[in-house]
Amino acid sequence: MTERKDASGDGRRKGLGRRRFLSGVGASGLATAMAVFGSATPASALVAAGCCNLCRSRSGTFAQCSSGTHYVWSCSIGGSAFLHCTCCEHGAKSGCAHVTQSWYECRYN
Repeated sequence: MTERKDASGDGRRKGLGRRRFLSGVGASGLATAMAVFGSATPASALVAAGCCNLCRSRSGTFAQCSSGTHYVWSCSIGGSAFLHCTCCEHGAKSGCAHVTQSWYECRYN
């Protein structure tokens, strides 16, 4: 690595170095991301079903689960055959205490 000298010839560079500047930019970006997205909350799933992690055991139908306030997602587990699951929880999104119904369906493709 070569050393750069400033115009005065004393061997010292003036101002911020590149590393110090980039570390400041990285720290600022991390702080901004935390302010925008917040911190993660712990998952509160209680029932593992395929790749769905649900608050309750499966009950009812998909139509019942997906009416009103609900959350639907899908997931996959790889391997020689892929397991694809559709998952649904009915109720408020603020944790398992407010979920009134869970539903899932998994199929190999």
